[in-house]
Amino acid sequence: MGGYVALRWGYLGAGGIAKTIAADFGHAGLKIQAVATRDMARTNAFADKFNIPNRHADYAALVADPEVDVIYISTIQTLHRDHALLAIEAGKHVLLEKPFTMNAADAHEIYAAAKRKNVFVMEAMWTRFLPTMTAVFAAIDAGEIGTPHFVYADHSQYLPIERAPRLWNREQGGGAHYDLGIYPIHMAIRTLGFPDSVSGKSIMTDTGVDSATAAVLQYNNGSLALINSCMTMAGTLNAAIHGTKGRIEIDGWFFEQTTFSIYDSQHKLVRKYEEKISGRGMQYQGIHVEECIAKGLTESPILSLADTVKIMEVMEQIHVF
Repeated sequence: MGGYVALRWGYLGAGGIAKTIAADFGHAGLKIQAVATRDMARTNAFADKFNIPNRHADYAALVADPEVDVIYISTIQTLHRDHALLAIEAGKHVLLEKPFTMNAADAHEIYAAAKRKNVFVMEAMWTRFLPTMTAVFAAIDAGEIGTPHFVYADHSQYLPIERAPRLWNREQGGGAHYDLGIYPIHMAIRTLGFPDSVSGKSIMTDTGVDSATAAVLQYNNGSLALINSCMTMAGTLNAAIHGTKGRIEIDGWFFEQTTFSIYDSQHKLVRKYEEKISGRGMQYQGIHVEECIAKGLTESPILSLADTVKIMEVMEQIHVF
């Protein structure tokens, strides 16, 4: 663990994403000390699967556990505000699943609480820490495609109600924009920065959530990002970054550990990136959290809490939940 004492993680929630992250944490040797769900049988099943010693029947007991340093929250996003504030008020560091919140006001409230309690808080946008993304932005920083001015990113999947009922449920934070669109929004903002103007259009369902949202992010320097999210049609799931000297094409699924190709301004292939990793790669965000806390940081230098709040403002400008 890089010469520092590993932190002890507590898992608030034990759904599908928590299982994936727990498995990936195991690849990196990160220590899951405790878990809590609303059902003790479910808590015990999760703890047995991942060899977790401390098992709690409620979330208050988890955040009060003196053997827990940092809380990973994976409950549905409509509960993110309440659960994040619960952990922060208990003095715990927090890794909060994406989307961070369902509106900018809740994000601001979490930010204020984190600053008041002097704890580390970060959105669990795991793709920002993958080797693929690290390599993409290393190439951009090295000037391989010149100055980037255009981003296209698609996150469209066929997710009918019988397969993904939560996505169709407004009370559970459903909809394409906040659940799927958060990935391409992060890609665009990481590449081009925060936009000067934003516009978006959504297709609404009878259940009160958006089935698809398209957005345009515009910049006063002439840069542009086109963003698409959809849960009723399968898309390409790819992304492209165009610069003054070439482009990067990131293969689908662009937000996972994948391959990408760099082309020059004459469309000639310059090089192709490919790297295998263990699991899905969700361990890298956990490693980063531990490194930041070991340095005494309360915000990530890669994905700051302040930037997450601003991203939620952009999300809300595109589509109000």
